[in-house]
Amino acid sequence: MRSVLFIPPLSRMSGGLANLYQTARDLRELSHEVALVCPGKAAAAFNEMEQEGFVVLPWKELKLSSSDLWVVPESWPNALAPGIRQGASAVVYAQSWNFLLTTLPSGVRWQQLPTRFIAASRPVAWFMEEVLELKVEGVLPPSLYPAFLTVADNRPIRPIRVAWMPRKNRALAEQVMQVADACLARDRNAPPVEWTAAQNLTRDEVAALFASSHIYLNTAFPEGFGLPPLEAMATGCVPVGFTGFGGWEYMRQAGADACTPPFPLEGMPGDGNGFFFADGDIMAAGLALARAVCMAAAAPQDWRNIVLAGKATAQRYSQEARLPRLAELWARLTGGK
Repeated sequence: MRSVLFIPPLSRMSGGLANLYQTARDLRELSHEVALVCPGKAAAAFNEMEQEGFVVLPWKELKLSSSDLWVVPESWPNALAPGIRQGASAVVYAQSWNFLLTTLPSGVRWQQLPTRFIAASRPVAWFMEEVLELKVEGVLPPSLYPAFLTVADNRPIRPIRVAWMPRKNRALAEQVMQVADACLARDRNAPPVEWTAAQNLTRDEVAALFASSHIYLNTAFPEGFGLPPLEAMATGCVPVGFTGFGGWEYMRQAGADACTPPFPLEGMPGDGNGFFFADGDIMAAGLALARAVCMAAAAPQDWRNIVLAGKATAQRYSQEARLPRLAELWARLTGGK
């Protein structure tokens, strides 16, 4: 059974788009027949996929059949139409929960569409099942870019370096840092802090930045999964901040703070690997960031335990770990064809 992936016509690479491309590569590694289609000008990576030998189908003359699996991200529901009209087995790959609420035309519900659903994280799957009353066939998280798992640690003892991403709710991030800075200014024993912005960097450069930082301030929300905090964990950099909701796929509290998801974490493994708070809770995140800075400097063994838990968490999302998950899920979707 051929897997045809709809690629959104985005001019810039995004995390969701990168995950679609990686899914195509992983399917081909598993010996599945794969084709790609994009209805307009796509990111440069689309041309790279064609150069790698992937079959690229023309959008205007797209021909699908019952022997095709037509995979569309949840943010482009209109793209389901060609597959449904032509009898393909349509699958929505939901990489976020918020777009499931905002992308359908008024008066249309997901239950009305003849399609199956997979999710990028267990939180998204929970939302789909409990809130939208959809049946989720399985969960397929993205995988980490290998550099985050192999980059060498390069962080100093002093100062304590905090990395952050200006494109992820910049105003909130600056307020969180201001709260933390004010707290640290009152403590004569607080270590010096160096704030480093991660912007306009390649993935390899972000990996190197995380490997030279002690803490990653995460202010991104909403998220269906949220890769940067996991990427930070992989390098030994401890995340502090918001969950985006989707981050509960892998985020586990290392502190005594009471922020928890609206679903049980039983059966979802992991020791404390960071400090996490409700999205937008600037005060809680700022106070925790100040405590984390002091902990990184004054409690090396406790800090090391969190670092090791984060690295163990990240290993569960390597490209190698993803392949058997993908193989099992695709066997279910294709009926083994």
